[in-house]
Amino acid sequence: MDNQNKITSILFLLKKKKILIGVPLLLLSVGVIYVGLVRFGVIKDPFPLPNIPFLQTVPQVSIKTEYKNPFDKKTQYVNPFDTYKNPFVIAK
Repeated sequence: MDNQNKITSILFLLKKKKILIGVPLLLLSVGVIYVGLVRFGVIKDPFPLPNIPFLQTVPQVSIKTEYKNPFDKKTQYVNPFDTYKNPFVIAK
C-alpha cells in the first residue's frame, strides 16, 4: 500500500468519525433547543407527554393578604436560659 492510499484511507476514517460524532451532537442540540422552547412557552408541545414534570406548566399563585401575627411579640419570646416551668403543676 503506497502513501497516497494510506493518506486517503486515514482521511476517510477521520471523516467517518466526524460524522459519527457530529450526528448525535446535532440530534442532542436539536432536542435541547426543542425542550427549552417548549419549557419556556415559545412553542406549544405537539407531542404532549403528561408524565414529564419539568415540561408541565405550574399554575401561578399570588398571595392576596399577608399573615399578621395576632399575638404580642413580647409574650412570645422564650428565654433559653430560664428554668423550665411545668404548666401542669399547680403552684400552692
